Amino acid sequence: MYGNIPTCVANSMARPNIETVSPFRVYNRIIFGVLIALGAYFLWTPNNDDEAIIRAAVILVGSLLCLWGVTSVRNPLLAFRYASNAHRTVISLIEEWKPKPARLESEYEKSLHTFLKSRLPFVKITRQYGSARVKCDLATGTEVIIELKAGFRSTQKLQRLIGQVDLFRREWEKPIVVVLLGETEEDLLHDLHRSLRPYEKVFVVTKEVEAPDEDKD
Repeated sequence: MYGNIPTCVANSMARPNIETVSPFRVYNRIIFGVLIALGAYFLWTPNNDDEAIIRAAVILVGSLLCLWGVTSVRNPLLAFRYASNAHRTVISLIEEWKPKPARLESEYEKSLHTFLKSRLPFVKITRQYGSARVKCDLATGTEVIIELKAGFRSTQKLQRLIGQVDLFRREWEKPIVVVLLGETEEDLLHDLHRSLRPYEKVFVVTKEVEAPDEDKD
């Protein structure tokens, strides 16, 4: 497959797209670096040549710290966005996601898992996150949990989803993103939004894709 490429290079190319630096570490390096550099530049007026040298060194240290953060991952802007607002970043990525029509809800789960792994290589994306008692479809790191529902067209599904959200909120204090796939009854969507008002940080995203069989979710 890789022709005459050395084995070590071929293995590197075949590895998953994983980055080991946390987005929060990237965020901290950039923020602290900027604060140090700008603070020294604007707030420190040196009184002599020695202080001027020290001030220049502090500015350099801050600049290097910021540069370290920027170069830690391939997409520092996305890492910065995730660290500053994880659930908004995840929601924007879900809105970008273009899944192929699938027969089963689990296929959409797998598709979204693959997509998020490719876009957030610095975060562990987990399928069936949780314990035997409480599980959600996906989780990004330990920051956001995601629940997918396809063919949201019955009161039974509405009641079940509300029950799941209530269980998730009691189990985890994390933002919840509910993704409704395919045809969604408008009245049920209104009922869902009304039922979710008492819960903090529960968000609903709708995507127009072909829904799987309702009995297979």
